[in-house]
Amino acid sequence: MKHFWTLLGGVALAATFAGSPSVAEAAPQCGMNTGQAATGAPIPIGAIATASGAADISSGTQGAKAYFDCVNANGGINGRPIAFAMEDDQTRPDKAAELAKKLVEDHKAVALVGSSSLVDCIATSEYYEQAGIVSIMAAAVAPHCFAGRNISMMNAGPRYGGLGVVKYAVETLGIKHLVCPQPTVPGADWICDGMQKFAESKGIGFSRFPVDQQTVDNDSLVQQILQTGGDAALYNGSVPTYVPFLAAAERADAGSQVKFLFPMPMFNPDIPKTVGSYWNDKVWVNLEFRSPVDSGPDGSNFLEVMKAAGTAPDALAQGGYLAARLVTETLLKLDPATIDRASVTAALEAVQTFESDMLCQPWAYGPKDAAGRLGNRSGLTAQIHADGWQVNEGCVTLTDAEIAE
Repeated sequence: MKHFWTLLGGVALAATFAGSPSVAEAAPQCGMNTGQAATGAPIPIGAIATASGAADISSGTQGAKAYFDCVNANGGINGRPIAFAMEDDQTRPDKAAELAKKLVEDHKAVALVGSSSLVDCIATSEYYEQAGIVSIMAAAVAPHCFAGRNISMMNAGPRYGGLGVVKYAVETLGIKHLVCPQPTVPGADWICDGMQKFAESKGIGFSRFPVDQQTVDNDSLVQQILQTGGDAALYNGSVPTYVPFLAAAERADAGSQVKFLFPMPMFNPDIPKTVGSYWNDKVWVNLEFRSPVDSGPDGSNFLEVMKAAGTAPDALAQGGYLAARLVTETLLKLDPATIDRASVTAALEAVQTFESDMLCQPWAYGPKDAAGRLGNRSGLTAQIHADGWQVNEGCVTLTDAEIAE
């Protein structure tokens, strides 16, 4: 049976989740669950978030902080609290490089956990390798994050998340020609490159063209898409651009000719009502994590932890929560007296099976000598249906060939 997740009427996401009986009756479960605050020597951990500048995607890092706060209130790491330091890179690679050194050299972080950044890896991936420190990121988009030897992602990102929804569209919807309007920002070519390689491997048509989203006329953009003759388009805009883009597509009745595909951030509870009934069964979105509302104990616990911290329980926060939980479980297996960067790095690199009911399949750090890694390669697909979101059955899993550079 398909699950219908309909959250409408402008209700706040946090309030909707908090109103679920299964959530309201639960209590946060974190780390050792002793109910006693940790008082030993702190374990330094850091994270870099994009909280200002071009965008604010810091909810991923806030999700990690919320879990670590809960761990510290429940015995910490065998009595040792986690000293979690968050820094804002301001969407500046040079700032990210400066902050990375601050966290590694001044804060003495044993690991970076829950970073949620647009630019962090661009400036720091080689530095992390040189410093011998692992970064388990909540969310990122740059190719450097997926190619760094000492970086492993909780989210699939726009290229691989995009591949997930495109794979679904090919195998389930039967599309024959994909269009990839390419934003004129660094890294966007990497996204469309992945789509093109996949399309060619499946023998379907492919079109791409550059789009400056700061100056684009959406009506003209829709006409460009239609002129390609494509029957599906992967739109890689930012959150503020989704609604005006679909409004222009509706004016052209483009939904009658083209299936519109989107990355994870499109999955917002208010979107179906905002864009209107025209888009029922015409829009599909990749989900990198299962909805916490219908996943299981982990999903319920995630919602309780976010509620206690006053943090929005969005998909980015899911990535931060899972990153923090993974690291907590790993640290609890170590001798608390000898925890240092080297032991933590070795322990995290050895994780090959981390399970959660919010994940379609177990997460793995991957081979430590790999040139790049993708811990989360399986997700779901949702579509606008009956003025709400329908989460479709069956996880879409990418193969090694499909994620190969």
